[in-house]
Amino acid sequence: MAAAANGDNEKAAGMVDSQSLKGSTKQMVLFEVGAYVVIAILMIAACFVEGRMEVALFTAVAGALAIFVLVSWPLHSSFFDAMVGAFGGFAMIYGTQVWLADALPPTDCMTGPHGLRRHVSARFDALSGDALLHWCTLWAVALLVVLAAFVILGFLHQMLRRERTNMVLSLSHSLMFDVAMAGASGWVFAPVLLRYFGVGNLGARKPYLVALVAVIAVALLVALSWASTRWARDYRASGSSLPRFKLEAGNSNDVRSFRSYAFYSLGLVPVMYGGFVVYLVLVSLLVFVG
Repeated sequence: MAAAANGDNEKAAGMVDSQSLKGSTKQMVLFEVGAYVVIAILMIAACFVEGRMEVALFTAVAGALAIFVLVSWPLHSSFFDAMVGAFGGFAMIYGTQVWLADALPPTDCMTGPHGLRRHVSARFDALSGDALLHWCTLWAVALLVVLAAFVILGFLHQMLRRERTNMVLSLSHSLMFDVAMAGASGWVFAPVLLRYFGVGNLGARKPYLVALVAVIAVALLVALSWASTRWARDYRASGSSLPRFKLEAGNSNDVRSFRSYAFYSLGLVPVMYGGFVVYLVLVSLLVFVG
């Protein structure tokens, strides 16, 4: 009887854990959808502002994604790994902003009753496809350098650890974080897509090809969201382990609260990876549409 009761309790516990997992995964996906809704609203708002303001809006998006995931990253990694990823990610975000803002030609706008002029920048429609491809190539080269640095520094850090336990797990989790931080910088390119999807531009340049690329991009973003549900299940199955430096820094209540935000952090990772999708869409349109 006792054994049967224990079996029933374990079964009930498993059902509760499964229900908890389902709810957390659902909330995570809804959080992802909410992030994309905010990005879509900002894309619409960017149609009505100057070029540099467009870049500033999506630099803020990339920075907000990076900061949230940096603060709430739940997987196994060290403080050193987090700082390496943060430095590389924010360097990519800032560098992309500077490159794109400098590429925009200035224009003069008459304002005020006394004919005062204020300097504003043109939009990305004013740039040629070749010029934009040049900046895209520079970004790709910088990304390769940053990713190589992530791998080298991560491997060296693992080899220099005193306790070389869970090396593969720690390195893979750290690289997952590092790549997400770098991928966030791809969202800074989102305003350039208004050349093809902005107000007055929709369908102006090879509309069927633009639509095809857009459908493929949405499919890739959906695939990333689906992958994040698998990450959530694996995270739950692993016992919701946390980075050691975060466990040591807080009390049990802080750790419990931190774990409650873990799924939101995992939910933003595919959104950050979506920056690579934005970049690939832009390069494809620049090459095949112009």
